[in-house]
Amino acid sequence: MALRNTHVRWGMLSQLFHWLIVVLLILQVTLASLADDLPPGARKLALLARHKSVGITILMLVILRLLWRSLNPTPLLPTTLKPYERALARSTHALLYLLLFAMPLSGWMMSSARGFPVSWFGFFTLPDLVPKSRPLYDAFILMHQALAWVLAAVVVLHVAAALKHHFMLRDDVLRRMLPFALLLALAPLGAPAGHAAAAAAPTHYALDLAKSSLEFSFLQAGAQNKGRFRHFQVSFDFSPDDLAASRLDVIVEVSSLDTGDPERDDTLRGADLFAVAKFPQAHFAASQVVRTPGGYEAVGKLTLRDTTRAARVPFTFRTATENGAPVGYMTGRTSVRRLDYGVGQGDWRATDQVGNEVGVSFALRLAASH
Repeated sequence: MALRNTHVRWGMLSQLFHWLIVVLLILQVTLASLADDLPPGARKLALLARHKSVGITILMLVILRLLWRSLNPTPLLPTTLKPYERALARSTHALLYLLLFAMPLSGWMMSSARGFPVSWFGFFTLPDLVPKSRPLYDAFILMHQALAWVLAAVVVLHVAAALKHHFMLRDDVLRRMLPFALLLALAPLGAPAGHAAAAAAPTHYALDLAKSSLEFSFLQAGAQNKGRFRHFQVSFDFSPDDLAASRLDVIVEVSSLDTGDPERDDTLRGADLFAVAKFPQAHFAASQVVRTPGGYEAVGKLTLRDTTRAARVPFTFRTATENGAPVGYMTGRTSVRRLDYGVGQGDWRATDQVGNEVGVSFALRLAASH
């Protein structure tokens, strides 16, 4: 498993931060419950000291997790989510981070207001955040308790959403945060009925170039123009019962572009646009395939002119038997902003004559092999 995040899965370090915080939160609830049931005394004091130390540990882990997250890509949300579901997912995560900051800070301030300095497992003592004050202490007690209830509600919502994604929507939202062992344990539970055993291995498909097309469209001088690539390769491993194991890899020989005008084609191949002498190929690699209402979507990265960006390509796929052999038909349409990949240097950076948005459509015939 990779250390860093990708656009399709959380990396090892992000998973470690996530599950450490989960375990420590469970420990926090346990310590607080045990301490509440005890009369004043040495044992209660020891449990509360552990509770404070664990709270400071959570605060430090949240800070480290946010710093690591800022340096990594964030896995993309499924395109099947409605706009309000996307907004709810983002707001829930933001609220979780806010509460994970506020809870230990309010506890730290509560202890400072009581006149009890906070020690981190006896190794060092933290400075007081507020002066000793009974009214402040009473206010922070109420704040800490209220935040605890809000955090509990948000955690329940977060867990319910993760389980819905796994068992009802059957996407990869939960699996991509699971460590490998848990992933193996839960994968059969999220499989459709009748497929709890081993899912069918993906079928490998190779391109039938003579019966396939890869076209592009662009706005030039206010008019829509079209072109195509004559040479490209497609490798597709696909199983509708095991999308997690499905992969799509496309390599395009950019110099094979054909717009029907040799002079324009030479300009497109030049250094200010595709620069095919230096960057002869475009590459799309999708390590995740997800189901959508209209078919499927390949989620991965597109590399063009040595620039790599996350990309999502919707497509439909059907199979047939022709002359006794299995074949697949893949069709789809997407768009690319050329300037995101540096296709347009100098005068060609302007979009008044050549638009930034480039449409890409494909109709592929794929021969199956095992």
